[in-house]
Amino acid sequence: MKTDMRERRWAEKFPHLGTGPLPTEPYVSEEYFALESERVFRRSWLHVGRVEEIPDAGDYLVRDIAVCNASVLVIRGSDGVVRGFHNVCSHRSNTLVAAERGNCRRTLHCRFHNWAYSDSGELLHVPDEENFHGLDKRDHGLTPVETGIWEGFIFIHLDADPAESLRDYLGGVAGRLDGCPFGEMKLLQSYKVEERANWKVGLDAQNELYHFPMLHGRALGNLFAMNEKQQCRYLDVALYDRHSMWSSEYNAEREATPLTTKLFAFDGFVRAFEIPQMTGGTDFFTLFPNFAILLYNLGTSAAYMTYQFWPLAVDRTVWETRLYFREPLTVRERLRQEYFKCISLDTLQEDAAVHESVQAGLASRVKPHILLQDNEIPIRHFHRVLEERVAFYRQA
Repeated sequence: MKTDMRERRWAEKFPHLGTGPLPTEPYVSEEYFALESERVFRRSWLHVGRVEEIPDAGDYLVRDIAVCNASVLVIRGSDGVVRGFHNVCSHRSNTLVAAERGNCRRTLHCRFHNWAYSDSGELLHVPDEENFHGLDKRDHGLTPVETGIWEGFIFIHLDADPAESLRDYLGGVAGRLDGCPFGEMKLLQSYKVEERANWKVGLDAQNELYHFPMLHGRALGNLFAMNEKQQCRYLDVALYDRHSMWSSEYNAEREATPLTTKLFAFDGFVRAFEIPQMTGGTDFFTLFPNFAILLYNLGTSAAYMTYQFWPLAVDRTVWETRLYFREPLTVRERLRQEYFKCISLDTLQEDAAVHESVQAGLASRVKPHILLQDNEIPIRHFHRVLEERVAFYRQA
């Protein structure tokens, strides 16, 4: 499939999104940030990890969600079921588990007064229990958090009674990626960086390829297909109820270096591995509000990466990145993965520097609007969804 290089084709395909500027105030307003906490993050399904992180009974992970003043404990019970709980002891609301991950050996103990809970959340033991007044342990287990799993990704919902199931929330993205071989790929590398930027600045910057030739020209060269003006264009764009996908293809005529020629030469031992759900060489899925899945078809291999932007404050964000590959069979295959990891790190560092630079400009409030071109249509869609949820700074 060849990229359609027509200009402004996406505005024609999605006219409901308009073409006007978007306000900058939501990136710097404390009031808007508070509304995002209550109306977006507390009312959305949030990705918190992978099932491979907690494979055995008693394995747990803790996800602190600062934007909601919440800490969530996700644990695999002795019955094999993955459950979520608020990471809060029922006695005096002490944080129950301090470590980010571990194994509780079937019992969770609060270090403050040693109240003990099972790995399915029941209160098992209270020291000096007879000295309490009418305490019934059956009424004071851990507070559950709604938890769901899709294709090995663990999601939680902080609303005690979510308006819709995880499957319904994911909608067309789930339909498109069902059966994707995520479980066949293992974590190769992860990064976590705190940025002096609003969470939307980072997500916006990653959710388009307009910047590729300019910002990543040195790291990526002419890897992606471009038009005669040396500008990248989408192969495809799909907009769902809340989420989006854009796809790009690689430049079939890109010049290979001696290193890449050696690394990516077929040697007869490398497994042919492609992701059948993919459209192009790179497919970028944004799952509202703050999670992204990037799929890569690398010719002789395949990989996927995830992004997650966790707000800490209106101008501070934790950006988490994880890169997954299949277990390599040969040294050359392993070197390919390392090469891809290094190229990815170079581009991520370039991105992170710009995120903070953009936030500094926004904070000056010199510009009341941002301007978006046709190849930034996924950003426009994201902000339309966000604004509908927040129902605040409405566009005319």
